[in-house]
Amino acid sequence: MKTNDRYEDTALRKVVTRQTEEKERATLSDNFANSVMQRIQHEQQIADIERLTVTGFTRYRKVAAVAAIALLVCGLSYAAWEYIIDSPQPPIENRKVSAEIPDGVVNFSNVRLDSILYRVGRTYDHAVRFNVEELREWRFQITWNPNKPLTEFVQLLNEFDGLDVAERNDTIDVSAKGGK
Repeated sequence: MKTNDRYEDTALRKVVTRQTEEKERATLSDNFANSVMQRIQHEQQIADIERLTVTGFTRYRKVAAVAAIALLVCGLSYAAWEYIIDSPQPPIENRKVSAEIPDGVVNFSNVRLDSILYRVGRTYDHAVRFNVEELREWRFQITWNPNKPLTEFVQLLNEFDGLDVAERNDTIDVSAKGGK
């Protein structure tokens, strides 16, 4: 019976030893997997920190670029606005205005209608509105006396065929006769 007990003890020890070895291997592989997972998590944390740092600087650069562009657009808009306000009349080709005669009379010779009316409008603090754009380019030879009322000059312009000029509420309205 002792031999049998010894044989069973040996077999039992072998089984226990095998189970222990398998547990140790499983523990080692679990430890290895845990250390690998910890290393991966650590590397991900470092990558996230680097990404946030670079993204932070990139974000500030983008904000600075947008601010610079906004300032540039505002500056250009302001410059354009000042240019338009300072020169309300369009550029005129072949503009010939004779010198003013001592009594203040101005002779316009071969001058576009829009140029004449802008100058007259500035003198009388009136805006000029053209209802027919083609009338802007009509050229006239006419004499204007700024010392006389605007209505006299409007009547003089209305004597031309196809032209209808009216003074309404601080505005000089220009349209074609016949309602074009």
